[in-house]
This record gives sequence, structure tokens and C-alpha cells, in this order.
Amino acid sequence: MRKLLGFTALVILVITGCMKSNDDGSCTPQPVAKELPSMQKFAADSSIDAKQDPTGILYQVLEPGTGTAPAQSDSITINYVGRFLNGQQFDAGNNVTFKLSSLIEGWQIGIPKIKTGGKIKLIIQSSLAYGCTGSVNPYTGQVLIPANQPLYFYVELLGIKPN
Repeated sequence: MRKLLGFTALVILVITGCMKSNDDGSCTPQPVAKELPSMQKFAADSSIDAKQDPTGILYQVLEPGTGTAPAQSDSITINYVGRFLNGQQFDAGNNVTFKLSSLIEGWQIGIPKIKTGGKIKLIIQSSLAYGCTGSVNPYTGQVLIPANQPLYFYVELLGIKPN
């Protein structure tokens, strides 16, 4: 009996020692295929005539704008509203300026689909938004955007400043 108990303990130690730990803060992104049905449902329920980008982003260009599209190195001035797919607003900004390359990957892909004066609706899978870590307020610890959360954005591109 003692030998069996000792052997069982050894097997458990070996198995747990070989398991991958996420103590380093790493995580596994959600596959697009898993989130796409909820993204498509949101688009249909919101009357968004969405096209799908090769990356999986759903988008609808409402107004294409004029001039040239922004480059990754450009600063952009925008109005935007961000919502979860349940419709709850989590962020908004008016006449705010960001360097495009500093924004979530979904915006880096989606915003260049319009030019100055353009308007676009973006439904972005979590892997191109805040991923499997989400977004937490560093001062309060409050979860702002949960992990693995696809997001919806309405964006108006007011201006582009080349850098």
C-alpha cells in the first residue's frame, strides 16, 4: 500500500511538473473562429452591413473620406465610441489624437480603410484588441475590458498628421 501511495505521489509530481504554467503572465488568444459567430450576430442585430477583412475583422465603411489613408507612422485625430457586443459603452473620445501605431492592432488594420472625413464601424476579435489579458486600470485594479472580449467601435477620422 505504501509503495502504491508513493508511486501515485511521484506520478502526480511528474505530471504537474510537466504542465505549462501561466504564472509568467502568458495566455492563449481566443481563435477568431470561436468569436466570429457572436461578432456576426452583433453585426446583424445592429444592422451593420459588415464585410470581413482577411484578418477576421468585420467592418462597414459608412463614408470613405477623401485624400489619403493614414500610414502606421501617422498621428490621427478621431471621434470614437467603443462598446462591448452586449451594447454597453466602455469608452469614447472626441477630437482626440493618437499615433496609429500605438493603438490596438484592430484599429491599425481598420482605420486605414478610410481617409480624412471617413466614418467606419469595426467589430474586432479579441486577439486584435486587448487579447487574453484584457485591460485593467493600473492604479485601481479595476477590469476595464475583460479578457477574450470582441469589441465594437464607431470611428470618425477627423484628420491625419504625417510623421
